[in-house]
Amino acid sequence: MEKKPTTSEKETGDIVKFLGKASIFKELSKESLEKISEKIQMYTFAKDTIIIKKNSPGNRLYLIKSGSARVVSESDDSDFDIATIPDGECFGEMSLLTGETCCATVKTNEDSLLYFITKSDFDEVISENPQISKHFNKLLAERIGKQNIISVDLKKHEIALSKYLQKAKVHQYSGVVWKSKRMQRVFNEADKYSKNDVLVTIIGNPGTGKEILARKIHMDSSKAKSPVFEIVLPKERRKERTAIQNERRQLDHTECELFGSEEILYTTNEEKRIGCLELVNNGTLIIKNIENMSLNIQESFLQFIETGKFRRLGGTEPIHSNVRVIVTTTDISLMQKQLYQRLFQMLSAQKLEIPPLCDHKKDIPSLIEHFADKISKIRHTPKKTFSKDATNKLLKYDYPGNVKELENVIERAITLSKVDTNIEEEVIFLGAPTGLEDEKRINLLSITMVEKLCKSPMFISAIKSAVLIVFITLLCLLAMQFGISIGGRNITLIFCWQLGIPLIFVLFLFTARFGCGICPIYSITKFLNKRNLKLPVPAFIKKYDAWIMGTGFISILFLEEYTHMSVSVSKTAYLIFSILLAAIIVDFMFEKSAWCRHLCPLGGMTGLFSMSSLIEIRANRNVCNTICTTHDCFKGSEKADPCPMFLHLSFLSDNRDCKVCLNCI
Repeated sequence: MEKKPTTSEKETGDIVKFLGKASIFKELSKESLEKISEKIQMYTFAKDTIIIKKNSPGNRLYLIKSGSARVVSESDDSDFDIATIPDGECFGEMSLLTGETCCATVKTNEDSLLYFITKSDFDEVISENPQISKHFNKLLAERIGKQNIISVDLKKHEIALSKYLQKAKVHQYSGVVWKSKRMQRVFNEADKYSKNDVLVTIIGNPGTGKEILARKIHMDSSKAKSPVFEIVLPKERRKERTAIQNERRQLDHTECELFGSEEILYTTNEEKRIGCLELVNNGTLIIKNIENMSLNIQESFLQFIETGKFRRLGGTEPIHSNVRVIVTTTDISLMQKQLYQRLFQMLSAQKLEIPPLCDHKKDIPSLIEHFADKISKIRHTPKKTFSKDATNKLLKYDYPGNVKELENVIERAITLSKVDTNIEEEVIFLGAPTGLEDEKRINLLSITMVEKLCKSPMFISAIKSAVLIVFITLLCLLAMQFGISIGGRNITLIFCWQLGIPLIFVLFLFTARFGCGICPIYSITKFLNKRNLKLPVPAFIKKYDAWIMGTGFISILFLEEYTHMSVSVSKTAYLIFSILLAAIIVDFMFEKSAWCRHLCPLGGMTGLFSMSSLIEIRANRNVCNTICTTHDCFKGSEKADPCPMFLHLSFLSDNRDCKVCLNCI
C-alpha cells in the first residue's frame, strides 16, 4: 500500500468533479463538495488487500477512483463474495454515519486507487457546514426507511435463487469419463479456459455433453464455490407462423429471465423479477442455443459483455454483475449469421468443439460404467454391469442422440433388467423404429368389441385351452396309432398335414404370429418348467439362431418328402414328439423361453412370413416417451405376464419376433 498526496498532485477541481458523480454526494452544491475535497486523501491498494474488516470501527468513507472491490462474507468454513463494488461507487458510509461497526469485509479485486475521508475530518466538515449535515441526516433517514424494502427484495432473491438451485440439481456436475485422444484434446483446452474468466463458446450436436463440459469449466475455475445456472433460449417462432403477439410475449419472458424486470409482464402481480445475471453474480451463467438470441436482447447483452452492467426490463438504474458467461450452440455458422458481428467475435474468440459420439466410440465402455455407477448411486441400488454381448451391441450403434441417447439406453436397460448384476443384450433397445405413419394404419383397438376381447384374459385363456385340448388329443391319436380314415386318408394325418400346415399360413397372413401366442407346445413347456436350471443361452445360439431355425425348418420339409412322412402316422408321431421333447428339454435347461426365441423351426418360419401380415402390434410412442414409467409391456404387471419374447413394444419395428400373445395390451 502506497500513500499518494492528493491536493499537491491532483487538481481540486478533478476531485470535486468526481465527488459530484458519486451517488452519496451528487445532491450537494459545488461549494459543499469543495469543502469536502479539501479533506480527501488518496491511497493505492494492491489486489486482494483488505480495506475494511468485518466488525471493525467505521472510521473512513471510501470512494473507488479506479479499479473495483468486493464485499466478502467470512465464515469458519469458507468465504464467499456478496457483491461487487465498481469504480465510481462508495462504501463505508453507513458505519461512518451511524457509528456502528462494519457488517462485512471489503477487499480489492485488482490494483485500485481509492479516495477516502476519515471520520474526524468528516465530522469537522459537518460541524462547520450545517447544510452538509442536513443532507447526510436526510440520506441516513432514507437509507433506514429502505431497509424493509431491501428485506423484501432479499427474500424474493432467496426464493428465486432456491428455485434455480432446485432446478439445477438434476444437472449437477458428476465427473467426465471420456478417455479418447480426441476428447482429451477438448478437455485440455477446457482446462486452459477454466484458469481465467474469458467468454467461451461450446459447439456440438444435441446430446454431446456441451452442458457437462461447461460445468466442468466452472467447477475447475476460481468460481467453483459460486452458483452456476443454465438458461435456454427458445427458437424464434415467427418463422413457424406463430402469432406475433405470442412470440413477443415469449421474447419478453426470455429477456426477463436473463435481465430481470421491474414488474412481471402479463401477470396481475406488479412485482420485481430478479434475472439470471443478477442471481448468478460472481458465478457462471450457461446460455444454451445462443444462436436463438433475439436482436433486442443482443443489444442489451452486448452492452453487458462490454461494461459488466445491465438494466432490468423497465428499469433505469444500471446493475453491475461479475458473472462468467459460457454459451453453447449446435451450429457455429448459424450463430455467426444470427448474432451481431461484434457480439459473435467476442463470444467465438475462445471456442471448443465436441465431436459426436460416433466419432469417439472408444469412450463408450467407460461411459457405460460411468452411467451405471451414477444410476446406482441415485437409486441407492447395487451397481449393475453389462455383459460382453450387451457391450458389443451398444458399440455397434451410431447414436444420433449422442451421449444423452446412450445414457437413456443404459438407464432403460437397468430399469428393465430383473437380474441383480449382469445385464444381457435382450434389454438393450436402440433407436426408434420408423415403420408406417400412424395415419396409414387402422387402430383396431378403437373398436370397443375388439378391445374388450384383446384385454379379456378369459378370451385368450379359452383359445389357448381349446388349442391345447386339440393338441393333446392329437398326441393321443398319434401315440395310439389311431387308424380311422376319411376318404382313404388317416384322420390324424389330415389334421397334421392337410389342415395344420395351410392353417399356419392363413394365420400368419391375417394375424401375424398369433399362432405362436396360443402355441400348445409353449403352454406345455411353461407348465412343466416353472422351475428350471436357468442357464444362460450359449452365445453361438444367439448369434446364429436364424440359421438354426431355418435349417430346422428345411430339414422338416426334406424329411417329410424323403420319408413320405405325410402318409405315415408313426413317422409323424416321431416328428411331433421329438419337437415337443426338444422344447421341454431346452426350456428346462435355459432361461427366457430359449426354444421359442432361438430354436423353434416353425416359429422361425412363421416369424419370417408374418412380416407381410395385415395385423401388427405397435406402441403409441408418444405415450411411451412422455407418460409411461412402468415398462409393463416388457416387465409385466399384476394383471399380465411379461413379454415371452423379451421385447419392448416401443422399439418393435416388425412382426418377426412378436408372438401376438396380447400380454402388452
